Amino acid sequence: MARHVREIKIGAYRGISNLHLKNLNDINILTGDNNSGKTSVLELLSTMDNPHNIGSWAHILRKSKPGFKKRYFYDEFLNLFPVDEEDYYVGYEYINIHKKTTKVELKAEIEETQLLEKEMLQLEGLMETEHEKETDHVMDTRCMHLEIWVNGEKKKSYQLYDFQTRTSMFVNKEKSFVRTVYISPNAHATGSLFLDDILRSSEFYEVMLDILKDFDENILSINAVQTNKNSSVPEYVVLTRDHKKAMPLNAYGDGMKKAILLLSALVEAKDGILLLDEFETAIHTSAMDSVFSWILESAKKLNVQVFLTSHSKEAIEKVLKCKKELQPNINVYTLYRDNGQNLVRTMNCLEAIHAQDSLGLELR
Repeated sequence: MARHVREIKIGAYRGISNLHLKNLNDINILTGDNNSGKTSVLELLSTMDNPHNIGSWAHILRKSKPGFKKRYFYDEFLNLFPVDEEDYYVGYEYINIHKKTTKVELKAEIEETQLLEKEMLQLEGLMETEHEKETDHVMDTRCMHLEIWVNGEKKKSYQLYDFQTRTSMFVNKEKSFVRTVYISPNAHATGSLFLDDILRSSEFYEVMLDILKDFDENILSINAVQTNKNSSVPEYVVLTRDHKKAMPLNAYGDGMKKAILLLSALVEAKDGILLLDEFETAIHTSAMDSVFSWILESAKKLNVQVFLTSHSKEAIEKVLKCKKELQPNINVYTLYRDNGQNLVRTMNCLEAIHAQDSLGLELR
């Protein structure tokens, strides 16, 4: 199977400092209390795709003001840095399958400055009105000078102002270091599904149908149709025995959407890393065995290293016991904080099963 990353050491990121995950396996389960750093670890792992490009960091930003339409990226980038540190610094290093160490750093300096109002409008891509053309208002603003360093060499620098809401600067077009695919807990409800790779493979397609029959035993097929000639995005429709016409995939519940998202994400992550945050979200317990088994078996075929986070004792147990032949490829990492320090307890699969079943130890 795949071990694209052997270990990762996080020096500073959000609420994490000096966390070291060693002996990473093909399948890695991260668990622990809320705010122990599980999601943060996945976020940093996802930046390994293009650590030298600002687009990779923009993908892990969390909205600073939920419910507001505008996103102020200055505030969201500010939240990447540890709140208890004086310096604006994020740093981690990882060792890959070839035992090569890569060190990644994101540094920032904050400057109080002023800009002409027309300059602010230009940065936002807005047109000036006739009134604004007649005046040169000076506006107070803050500028974040961002630098990305890889292995001690400055790769990129950016300027980000506190009023900016445009995303064009975050386009990521550079070649990947390690291919990563990150799936958030609610991505099935908010994102689009892309099944093209699965629909092109008879093997993956047949397995997908078998799994989806756990959600609806009458399913016959899933197809991509072009319903809007002005859109390049297809609509996926499901043909079943109990309906005369095909139904839009979006008409189905979250459980089926989440299963399809996981399957398509795994295929997309071929030869790379799949990061599943709270992977069991929306998957009913009756479908866990088939979905999890397929993911873990297919990860081996596709050379994909898997990282999972979960709060669910049942879901963790399902993964640990779903395939006996895969148990040597599974590790469990329990993250916790003690006296302000980030710590980790590491177990292999058999140790975790024994601790949970025989010793009554809570893995979460």
